[in-house]
Amino acid sequence: MAGLRHVVAGAAAQAEAKLNESTIRLAVTGLTRAGKTVFLTSLISNLLAMGAGRNTLPGLQAALEHRGSGRLRSVRVVPAGAATTPWFDHVAKLRDLAAESPSWPPRTEDVAQIALDLEIDRGAVWQRFRWRRIRLELLDYPGEWLLDLPMLKQPFAAWSRATLDLFGQQPRAAFGTPFLEFLRAVDPDAPADDALIRRGHELYRAALQACREKAGLRYLQPGRFVAPGARADAPYMWFFPLDQSRDPPLPGSNAALLRDRYDAYRTEVRTQFFDRHFTQFDRQIVLVDVLGALHAGRQAFEDTARAIGEIAGGLAYDNGSRMPFRPRRITRVAFAATKADHVPALRRENLVHLVRALAGGVGAGVPATTHAVASVLATNDGKITVAGRPVEVVLGLPLGETTQRPFYPGDVPSGLPPESFWSDRYFELPVFTPPRVDASGVAGIPHLGLDAVLTALLKDLLA
Repeated sequence: MAGLRHVVAGAAAQAEAKLNESTIRLAVTGLTRAGKTVFLTSLISNLLAMGAGRNTLPGLQAALEHRGSGRLRSVRVVPAGAATTPWFDHVAKLRDLAAESPSWPPRTEDVAQIALDLEIDRGAVWQRFRWRRIRLELLDYPGEWLLDLPMLKQPFAAWSRATLDLFGQQPRAAFGTPFLEFLRAVDPDAPADDALIRRGHELYRAALQACREKAGLRYLQPGRFVAPGARADAPYMWFFPLDQSRDPPLPGSNAALLRDRYDAYRTEVRTQFFDRHFTQFDRQIVLVDVLGALHAGRQAFEDTARAIGEIAGGLAYDNGSRMPFRPRRITRVAFAATKADHVPALRRENLVHLVRALAGGVGAGVPATTHAVASVLATNDGKITVAGRPVEVVLGLPLGETTQRPFYPGDVPSGLPPESFWSDRYFELPVFTPPRVDASGVAGIPHLGLDAVLTALLKDLLA
């Protein structure tokens, strides 16, 4: 009888855990300068503060109360244990924000993870169903890595043609001049010259980085050439696009070595990222620096739109029907335009419409929401008088200055910008000093919209 009671008790415990416990793997990504690191730091800090009784995420608390789930009873960081993925050290990043001279934390360069346990008090009469625990596993990774998705389906020759076609257009052609001049002297059929190929790789990477840093371009492949992570100097990375005279290339030739390294790169990123991490996501946040793209000009904006379109399309892949691996189905996606505190409140809804237009490629059956957020609220809304009329502005302290002043960023279109936007464009985008925050994190971090993003992604679990 004792054995039977043990089996029944074990079965009851499993059933109770299944009803009361959930694990959600939530990935956070975005292209360079979208603010992934700051977003995660603020999200974690505000969840921990809310678990300690501070109403730092009012939208999430309202959703809990509306659905009869009671309140967030506690939040704790799950110990790292023996995890092999690097740790997201939110405490160190909070110290940057809380320093005597506050600074923005360094940007994401590789994969990092952290997990939180959220315990929700349902207020149920029956003790066994009084609480619900959600383990929120958060993964931070560079959005540039998702731009490698199309490469998994492209052989080297096809990828080379497409990439060199792009470098035949401005502004890539201007920033890629040293690489393109080098390329004209490369004989694809000559015996493989490792030193030559290494030099070409360095020139190609420099061209991509110049396109990103100087022209604001974002559709740059391979993604790890601009966000390399831990394997930046591995030999399989030493390749570049080359217009081949033969397909397949001559064995032992320059073209053959480039093709072999390209194929090795695809295998490596598939096994070390897409199969290991991407296939395990349940939900995804994609952060988009819409304002930065507008500020950089038409070519940068269109390039960003193409990159976001590729990312959105990649998130819709399911069941191996369009990809060479079988990804776990991503059930919810949130696209968020960041730096919403750079524009006055009345214009923030335009950011939501604009990021929705950029993310229009998410496939049917994948619920997607769009938002405007400021992970750390660094401005206040205000008004100034221009030619006798009030103008909505934001008041902020530019980085490196000592006095707060008003800023009018310019018009934010509510959809893809019309031709007139680019012909008569004015757009100002300063970098503001973050506000001082409590280094202990107990008070949370002032923000805009993080609670709406989290509620949209978790609402099916809040009941």
